[in-house]
Parts: sequence; structure tokens; C-alpha cells
Amino acid sequence: MKRKTVIIISAIILVLILVIPMPISPMKDGGTREYVALTYKVVDWHHLYGDDKIFDETKVYFFPDNFASITELANRELGGIYDELLNNSSNEK
Repeated sequence: MKRKTVIIISAIILVLILVIPMPISPMKDGGTREYVALTYKVVDWHHLYGDDKIFDETKVYFFPDNFASITELANRELGGIYDELLNNSSNEK
């Protein structure tokens, strides 16, 4: 009886670790927020780019895309212009 209880509690804890997302601090690109779990990632995009353009969406990325960096995901979502924007902003400084 005790062994079954320990197995059930361990399984519940494992499922919670895999499913409950942890918030990551907001990015300095306009307020993009990330919530990361081991099986998925939720990104609440609020990215300023171009001449007062805002990319404002919420997207869910499942395994294996949840391990991609925010830069890779931004390039995918913004059609590859994110690297150009980063290079332009670093050149202006």
C-alpha cells in the first residue's frame, strides 16, 4: 500500500514538473514574456520593430521547439528580419 502511494505521488509530481510553466522576466524588446515548461513554451509577443510596428501575439511552442532561443523564434515569426534589426540597433549605438 505504501509503495503504491509513493509511486502515485511521484507520478503526479513528475507530471506537474512537465506541465506547469515558469515565467521568465520580460524582454527589453517591448515587453515580450516567456513562460517555459519542460514540454512546451508560451511566448506572449509584444515586439516593437521597424517604424512603429508591433508584433503582438501569443504563441505556444511544443517540444522540440520549446528549447529554441527567443531569437530563433523571433526570426521564425518575423520572417528573418530580427537579426537585421539587432544588427541595425547595435550599429547605431
